[in-house]
Amino acid sequence: MAQEHIYNLQLTERQAKLLSYACDRLSRIIEGQDWTYREFMEGAWEKRCKEATGKMMDDSWDGGWHNMRHEAEAICKNIKKRFWGCEANALYGIHYDDTADILFDIHRVLRHQFYKDRGDTSIATVDSENPTSSMGTEPLAIISKIKSDDRRKLSLRGKKEKEEQL
Repeated sequence: MAQEHIYNLQLTERQAKLLSYACDRLSRIIEGQDWTYREFMEGAWEKRCKEATGKMMDDSWDGGWHNMRHEAEAICKNIKKRFWGCEANALYGIHYDDTADILFDIHRVLRHQFYKDRGDTSIATVDSENPTSSMGTEPLAIISKIKSDDRRKLSLRGKKEKEEQL
């Protein structure tokens, strides 16, 4: 058996939040949770509407926002029924698909770190859950913040490595 590699990935806060978002949404799409891909449809429509009218929800543009939303819901229900075999009010979740579970675990670890970073841990929310076991077959990801002094050193080291490659 080949040795498994372990990677260290350094991200900005925004990159980490986008990675968390992507892991959460993709895990839900794999599980057939239709509201997730309906959000993407609505977002695309709202972006086009804003480009055309200057407003995200203009009821006079392209059939209007409410009509688009009903159409998106109908499309998603059909997709869900056809490909996942689920009725409108049913969905799959944890343990439906290992890839989705691993992605959701990554999201859970990142989400909890963002919760700790906010500083106010007196309010219990879904992100206050400190994952102690994984849903998927991979171990939980490990996240740690880089101190500002270490961040500067890493930045300088990265700059030096780039210069050496040239």
